Amino acid sequence: MENKLHSHTFAGRTSNNEDHIHQYSGVTDEISDQLGHIHYIEGSTSFEDSHVHYYRIATSPAIYVNGGHYHVYMGNADFAKNHIQVIAGDTSFLKKE
Repeated sequence: MENKLHSHTFAGRTSNNEDHIHQYSGVTDEISDQLGHIHYIEGSTSFEDSHVHYYRIATSPAIYVNGGHYHVYMGNADFAKNHIQVIAGDTSFLKKE
């Protein structure tokens, strides 16, 4: 898979702020599989408590294990309805071809 374009899926739930959580999911941007590469996750959360949050977060550099790799991410979604939500998790694991 070296230097081939690829992306990862991601999904999760935000932190519990203001007595509610949001769901989110998507696909990272595409980038070549070079040592230390990162991706960006971008999108909006589910509609809860009459609002959504938008986010654009960089992942960690690739974490190589068991013949493939994944990424960790953590960051804040934007400010909405007087609060922020934290987004954190791991991307899907991709095996080297």
